[in-house]
Amino acid sequence: MAIAIFILRLVVCALASPMYVLHFLGVWNWFCKRWFPYFMVKFSVIYNEQMASKKRELFSTLQEFAGPSGKLSLLEVGCGTGTNFKFYPPGCRVTCVDPNPNFEKFLIKSVAENRHLQFEQFVVAPGENMHQVADGSVDVVVCTLVLCSVKNQEQILREVYRVLRPRKMSSENQWPAAEDEAQLSRLMRKSRDSPFVPVGIAGFVTVVSYGLYKLKYRRNQKMSIHLIHMRVAAQGFVVGAVTIGVLYSMYKDYIKPRFFSASKK
Repeated sequence: MAIAIFILRLVVCALASPMYVLHFLGVWNWFCKRWFPYFMVKFSVIYNEQMASKKRELFSTLQEFAGPSGKLSLLEVGCGTGTNFKFYPPGCRVTCVDPNPNFEKFLIKSVAENRHLQFEQFVVAPGENMHQVADGSVDVVVCTLVLCSVKNQEQILREVYRVLRPRKMSSENQWPAAEDEAQLSRLMRKSRDSPFVPVGIAGFVTVVSYGLYKLKYRRNQKMSIHLIHMRVAAQGFVVGAVTIGVLYSMYKDYIKPRFFSASKK
């Protein structure tokens, strides 16, 4: 086993060696910024196909946040190639922020394809330091697939708070305390969405409890061997539950919708 792991590490290091060499030469960041937009162009097509309905639902209420003039001023942080443009409401004034200047030509193409928008400017800056955007100058801030890759999430959220225009909440937009989702109901909802997670936890606890109960009946078996068997059984149950849950999610999110949509056609 040790030899196999050593060989696997050598293979991984050999495959990753070009990245180490480019990083050592100081050109890895330039290479990524230069070619990443081309990858995003291809990826965004597939991503939009999968997320189109969710994005329409998510962005359907954007116009409600328009200012007194009736025009919506929107700032998109980490705009990429302008994947979200076609989901924004007509007349929306869009300002884009991204640290990679190589996205600009792809943004221009997206703007040409989405004539219903009013493109303001493209700001080359990280989300943690958008000093080119004035305080309280936008109605809405949009960022998708961004917060997982920034260096400082707290700082970017402070910047978002800074550039947002202050807005008073009307009584229609306030939620009564009774509508707040309780912790128990939230847990039950998540359990219904992912039923194999509580099954895996319950199975793990059951196997461990049974193993501890049988500890005094192990006879001549060493305690270390008994504990190893118990751990393997508990972990195996959890891995099995997670695997079944992943397969179930794939069926529910991808296979089932395509099957039923094809049958309806």
